[in-house]
Parts: sequence; structure tokens; C-alpha cells
Amino acid sequence: MNGGLTRRAFGLLLLIGCAAPAWAADLVALSPQTWERYVPHGKEVDAIYGDFVLVNDRLVSVVASPKRGRNANMTVREVGGCLIDLTRRDRQSDQLSAFYPGAQLRELRFAGIEVEAPKVYEAAELDRVFVRARRVVLRLVALPREKAPDVEVTYALEDGWPHVLVTTTFSNPGTTPVDAELIDAVRADRSFERSPEGSSRLFWAYDRHFGQAYGVTAMGHEIRGSSGRQMLLRYQNREGKVAVRLAPGETYRLERRVIPGAHLFEIQQVAARLAGDPGRLIRLNVKETGGHPIAEADVVVSQGGKPWAWGRTDEKGVLQVATGAEAGELTVSALGHGSRSMPLGAEVGDSLAVELPAAGTIVAQITDEKGGPIPCKVQFLGRDGTKSPDFGPDSGEHAIKNVYYSHDGRFRRKLEPGFYDVIVSYGPEYDAVFTQLHVERGQESALKAKLVRSVKSEGWISTDYHSHSSPSGDNTSSQLGRVLNLLCEQVEFAPCTEHNRLSTYEPHLRRLGAEARMATCVGIELTGQPLPLNHQNAFPMIIRPHTQDNGGPTSDNDPEVQIERLALWDGGSEKLVQVNHPDMGWMFGDRNGDSRPDAGFSGMHGKMDVVEVHPLHTIFEPPTSRPGRATRNNTVVNWLQLLNRGFRIPGVVNTDAHYNFHGSGWLRNYVKSPTDDPAQVQTLDVVRASERGNLVMSSGPFLEVGLRTGEENGSKAIPGENVKAQDGRATLRVKVQCPNWFDIDRVQVFLNGRPADKLNFTRKNTPQFFSTQTIKFDQEIPLKLDRDAHVIVVAIGEHSRLGAVMGPEHTDDRPVAVSNPIFVDVDGGGFQPNGDTLGELPVKGGL
Repeated sequence: MNGGLTRRAFGLLLLIGCAAPAWAADLVALSPQTWERYVPHGKEVDAIYGDFVLVNDRLVSVVASPKRGRNANMTVREVGGCLIDLTRRDRQSDQLSAFYPGAQLRELRFAGIEVEAPKVYEAAELDRVFVRARRVVLRLVALPREKAPDVEVTYALEDGWPHVLVTTTFSNPGTTPVDAELIDAVRADRSFERSPEGSSRLFWAYDRHFGQAYGVTAMGHEIRGSSGRQMLLRYQNREGKVAVRLAPGETYRLERRVIPGAHLFEIQQVAARLAGDPGRLIRLNVKETGGHPIAEADVVVSQGGKPWAWGRTDEKGVLQVATGAEAGELTVSALGHGSRSMPLGAEVGDSLAVELPAAGTIVAQITDEKGGPIPCKVQFLGRDGTKSPDFGPDSGEHAIKNVYYSHDGRFRRKLEPGFYDVIVSYGPEYDAVFTQLHVERGQESALKAKLVRSVKSEGWISTDYHSHSSPSGDNTSSQLGRVLNLLCEQVEFAPCTEHNRLSTYEPHLRRLGAEARMATCVGIELTGQPLPLNHQNAFPMIIRPHTQDNGGPTSDNDPEVQIERLALWDGGSEKLVQVNHPDMGWMFGDRNGDSRPDAGFSGMHGKMDVVEVHPLHTIFEPPTSRPGRATRNNTVVNWLQLLNRGFRIPGVVNTDAHYNFHGSGWLRNYVKSPTDDPAQVQTLDVVRASERGNLVMSSGPFLEVGLRTGEENGSKAIPGENVKAQDGRATLRVKVQCPNWFDIDRVQVFLNGRPADKLNFTRKNTPQFFSTQTIKFDQEIPLKLDRDAHVIVVAIGEHSRLGAVMGPEHTDDRPVAVSNPIFVDVDGGGFQPNGDTLGELPVKGGL
């Protein structure tokens, strides 16, 4: 069968599939009927309906549907006809972004399916392909191009193969010679180790933390790999050429075998067998003193003094170790257990047992005030000569660098013997626990702590509207890890806002049993050019699972077109549209970036509901500065300028977290809410409160601001609201709470964007207004206004820092909170902005 398929009843195929023999390979188009059975698993899975799965008893692979506009994610684009998912079938952990045959130099289209008998069954329609045979082949062809060879790409899989065979056939049907470049590209990002640069018969990439390795071999060719995010693989034939000239009528075939494995030993062993060397495997069993297996022990085989291959033991402490052709050295190490090295020669049998010293074990039981389970972040900091642990990369889940995220406060973790400072925390509404541990080899050390909620935030919930993980495409963080990070920082509402793809945190919260701890909804960050101007978040959105971008809108290089498309998506449904990290001068006053004021991107103004304004601590600085040749716009002060000009757009702050090592938690919004229970939070309540500006921005302090006009029973307002004070008299109530790990020492009232000299309170000059308890400041401040004014309150710890609780990147951040404005109408004619520009209006920043 070549170039097509015969029609049969698809329902019958599914019935036959249940009883089909185990020796076959399948080629399946993903659909609602085939999804659950065939889609692979792993952090980087990007398959959608319409993609092709090739699967046998050893592996599962996905080739993206060969059509224009098929993107794996924001940065892995135009993958039609490319290999986008690949993993072992028994230990699924797809980490491949893409293998691009031909390095995207040609656009591929579907050309047919071939099978090798015995054939079990087949189906015809392209979106319902279901073929089982001893060997299956997906055939694609490149769109024709002048002065270039014809190109056919096939993906083949046979029962028992530990690899996918990718074949590119170049042919010259013309009358003049043409050149064919022997090149592919690979995206395997961030935490992957890669082949050294230079020529080799095997290209490999290995992510030991997520247990996935890849190898590429090309018979008759050496492979020259390049560094960079998109690695180019150039194939050098026996004549030393990486491009071949085809005479008229001539063809050239390039065969690559793409190998998935759980570790680099497996890749080396498969590659050796493909080259005709059966190799040798040793079954390594790693145990600690006392006989317990050691999982995730690092095993390295060195040859000639250089590492040759490495991997990690499974949950039983077992690893199949390929030894290579030369004698070498075996080194086994594990966190808490130390290491051991030994020669690895012919005298070593087919199995080998290695014993390491027993580790010390932390047994954690962290509770809330009532003794119940509670999410928490636990940091282990080595002291007195003990090194801090390194559990894994910042893209991980529970255990990241020296941090453990626990969704319920109960865990066990091995550590090197020694002395540790330990910090246990659960966001800025809880006092942190600072303690010390002595870990002894072979012993259990109890870590017990009770987290006390010292800050009372009734009527407000903490939110972060801007976070990312691996589906965004510009990072490799586990999405489960992102949820754990948010959860363990006591963020109570967080939409899922991946770049250019609708997604949801709900499956992760269900897996953790934490649905009642954090509310969430489907959202997106629509990300276009130019940067950083054209990024907007929106939530809630309607997800259409397993379709391109899960049914999200596409980006546009015109910010006005893009934000309108986003606002009107899902039939103009109610949603919050947020502008992210804007250059205020560019957006509102310098459209063409020529530093001459104009109307900016005026078509965006009415579409945005809120705008990010961080960092907050620069609110006391000028609106624009010019360090060197650069123009630097001060976003939070530029926002004050907008308020004075009549742009009533609430401000928000968000972490824009991309990695999971303290990525979330150091910025948040406190939003007015009818419920304090995350399980009862309604997304549209959050949307509407944010649109009104019923919101206080914070890096930690809980700031409450209310304004009352007249006497005790006068009109009242909170941030984002209007209030009349016809005699100009009002009372401002300001209350600031902090946990035990940071402080505030200044409260400043801003009137119409300017700090009022007489409304500046500091711990030094007005110590009677401040406390050393949780409630740092709680005062009623009389106001006498002579004209309409918007009132903003800032609380800051000018001599305090967030400290170690928020990790090394934010240790020196100041605790600061900024309220959204309360709009006070003094003359009874409705609030009118005063037009004060607060100095120079900004234009586009940068050089």
C-alpha cells in the first residue's frame, strides 16, 4: 500500500485493536477515540488531535501533523512533519521539544502510509488513521522548490526496534545539478547535557533529573553537533562532505536512527548494537549499609579519565550499565550516601553489587495551628562546614536545589550528615519557623514545626495573575512544580497563563488533593512582537483540549489587533485583560519609538482592564532616568502619571515566574473577595474586583486602606472606589500587618501621585505610630483636601528586607505594599483628574 489507504469501519478497528497481537507496530492518528490509549506522557508532550503516533513494544513517538501553523509551543514553531514527542514505553517521560528533519529548511506534507505484512487492519480518513502491521511507515514530501532537490521524509517503526528510523531521500528530477544539505536540528532544552562539540558517530542529549535521554546515529556518516538552544546536526559522509551535489536523475538517502532511553547507558548500548557491536551490560544493584536499595544514585563510567556514559538507578536501586569497549572506572554516588569508585574491567561479572554508607534522613511533620496538614516550603542551608544540598534543577517539582515543596507538610528526605539551618514557611501571612538540625549518618532526624497564621486578611485573597511553566515554550519548568510553588507560598488564586496556549492547573491540584487550597482557572498570555510591549494575559478562557494551542487565539505583531482579538475571544466573554510588563512611554506616548511624544498605541487603551506596574519600591523615584545612553522608565510612577491624565487603569503586580526555585510568592495582589475560602472563590468575582481596582499590590506586607468622609457614619471607600467629600475632609484608615520575618518602617500617603510631606510617617520620626508586633501600623489619618484627589498609600520597609525566606534572588528585596487609588470627589462634580504630569512624560525606553 503506497500513497493512500482503503476505507473500513473505524468502530470495527477499535474492537479489533483490543485483541491485536503484541508483536505489531501501530501508526495512529490521534483523535478523541485514540487519545487516552496512545498519547505519551511526560513534561514536554505537545501532541494534539491529528498528529501521528508510531508505537511498538519499546517506544512511543509522535510526528506532528504536516501542515502550516502546527506549533508545538511559542518557541518550537512550524513543527509540521517533525518528531515532537519520543519516550520509552515502559518509563514514559517525554522531554523532547522537537527533532526537525532538514532543520526546517523545507515544508512537509502528508504523502501516504506504507505497511509491511502481516497487516492487521487499516483505516482511510487522514484524521482517523489506525494501522497495525509488523512495520509501519509514515511518508511525507516537501513542497517543491526551484533549484532544489525533491525531498521525501519517512518515519518507520518495526516491532522490537528501540529507535525510530528517519529517512530523507533527496532526488534531482531536473536537468541541472542541485545541492542537498545533510542537516537536522534538535530542541532538547535547559537541563539536558549534550554531546561534546565535534564529530562523532553518536549525538546524544540526556536529562538525568527527568530520566530521559536521546541519541541520533546515521549509518555511514559522522555527526557534527552545534551548541545553542536549537542544536544543528550536520552529517558528514565518507567523503567528508555535509552537502552533496546531485546530478540530474541522481538520488541520495540519509538514514538516522533516533533513540529514546531512560539514561545515557541505554543510548550507548543501542548505538553500539546498531554499529554491529553487541556490547556488554552489567546489572548494577546499589544498596546502603543495611540492605535498603538506593534510588536515583548517580552512576558514571569513565574511560581514559573522561566520563563516557552515566545514568541513575531506578526505585529498586538497579541500573543496566553499558561498559563500552575499553576498561574503565565505575563511580557511584548518591545524596547523603557519599560515593565509591572501582575499576571496571573484564573480571567484573554480569552483575555487580555496590554498597554505600547509609544516609541521614529527615522526617518532616509540619502542621498548622490545629495540628493539621499544611503546604509549606522548607529550605535546608548547610552550616559549620556542611554544604547546602542540591536536590535537583530549578525546573523540578517537590525537590529543587536546597528547597523542598510539600503540599501537606509531611515528607522524608535524605541528607548528607552535618549541620543545617532550616527555614519553614508558608507565604507572608504566616510566621516562618527558623530552626537547626543535626543530621547523623544512618539516623532519622525529626523536623517538626507548627506554622502560625499571624496576619489576618479577612475579606481579601492573595493572587498572582502571571506565571509560566514548560508549555509556554520559553522554559522547561514542570507545571506540577509551578503549582507546588504557588501552593506553598499561599497564593489563593492563580490562573494558568502559559504563553500562546490555553492550559489549566486543575489536574495538578486534583493530584495533590489541594483543590480547596488554591482557586484557579484557564487563562493565557498572548505573546507577540514587539517585545516587551505586546504581551497580554486574559482569564477566564474556554479551553478546547488537544487542539492547536488548546483553542487559544493567535498572536499578532500589531498590539492593537492582538489585544482586541484577545478581548473579543470566546464570543466576547467576560474576562480580565491584563497588559504585562509594559514600557509605559512606548505604549501611551511614543508609538513609533522616535522619542517624540504622540498618542502611542491608543487602540489598546480601552481594551486593557489592569496593567502590571512593578517594581513597587521605585515609587519614590523620578518617572524617567537616563543612566548612560539609556532611557529607563519607572513603571509604577508612569502609572501615577497616567492616573493624573485620566487613564483609570488599576495596577497589579505579578511574579511572571518561569522557574520553580522561589519563582512564585515574592509578589502578589490582595484582592477584595466575598469569601476567604479558596474553595469558594468564583473567578468572575476576582475579575470584577480587579477591574474595579479593589486591590492592593504587595511584595509581602498586608496593607488595608479605607477612607471615610465626614463623621463616623460617613461614606466609605476602599481602593478602586469613588467617594464624595464635599468639604474636603476625610479620614484615612491605614493598617499594615507583617509576619515575623520582615518589617515596615514607613507609611506614605500619595495625593494625586505626589507624596504628601505632612502624611509621611516613619518609625524614626513618628515611633508612636509603629509597633513591633504583627500589626505594624494601625492609624486613622485626617485628610483636608482642597480639590479632587486620588489617594494611594505606600507601606515600605526601607531598612528591612524579605530575607532568606524568599530565596537568594529576592533576599534583598524591600517589603513594600501599594494600594490602588481611592478617588475622592471634593467639589461634587464627579472626580476629575488634575492633569499633573509629575515631571517629564515618558517616551520609549532603551537606548
